Amino acid sequence: MLRVRDVARHFDVHVSTVYRWIHRGSVAAFRNGQPYKPGDDTAGDFRIPESVLNSPEPLEEAA
Repeated sequence: MLRVRDVARHFDVHVSTVYRWIHRGSVAAFRNGQPYKPGDDTAGDFRIPESVLNSPEPLEEAA
């Protein structure tokens, strides 16, 4: 499991971009060991599966 900053570094984007992807549902993320669902208000740090790094950047936001 990766931290948000690790994913941001890999894709060469700002950390807030990764948070936007998570909240939009474009990136699978976990909080407190549970899958994160957009709109969930639980506290805790996000962890992102390493498989996200293998995706071919379909994460870019549509302009």
